[in-house]
Amino acid sequence: MTGGISGPVTNSLAAVEGAASAPNSHATYAALVQSDADMIGHVAYSLYKRDKLKFCEATASKRHRPVTREELDVFIESANLPTRLDSYRSEAENALQNFAQEVLTVELDGAEREFHRKLADELKVARSFWRAVGENLVANILAIAVTALVVLVLYGSRIGFVQLMGDVFGYEVKERPAVPLPQSSR
Repeated sequence: MTGGISGPVTNSLAAVEGAASAPNSHATYAALVQSDADMIGHVAYSLYKRDKLKFCEATASKRHRPVTREELDVFIESANLPTRLDSYRSEAENALQNFAQEVLTVELDGAEREFHRKLADELKVARSFWRAVGENLVANILAIAVTALVVLVLYGSRIGFVQLMGDVFGYEVKERPAVPLPQSSR
């Protein structure tokens, strides 16, 4: 974790790590992280650790010596003030909201590109306008023909098919007189 850091800063970090065994060394963690599932608290704690590391680096660089236990205690005490703890949690919440927004934006952009790609593919294989008009015209003509046939069958069954043919073709149907059948002689 300390790659690339040397000299007084390394010693300051060792002092920070040694502070973990001091009493109340986990008070900041307990104040920021309310449960194992508290993601805001975990991020807030990492922000506290960032500031603690920067403090140690700045102090070691400025004074050319490792951070003393007293200096570190002053930092920890000031970092554990309620307003500073609230500030860490607010900063963590904002960072997580920005992260979630960025993830959602990337995912939404990807989904939108995929939708447009699929739509373009479907439009490429779609029928042309005139083909669709022709198909609809044929379908409508077939529907009219079927409807007319049903009407003719129903009307013909009511008035008789011979009379129906006369009505349709415009001629008058006359009843034929019954012609007696020739009788055979016996």
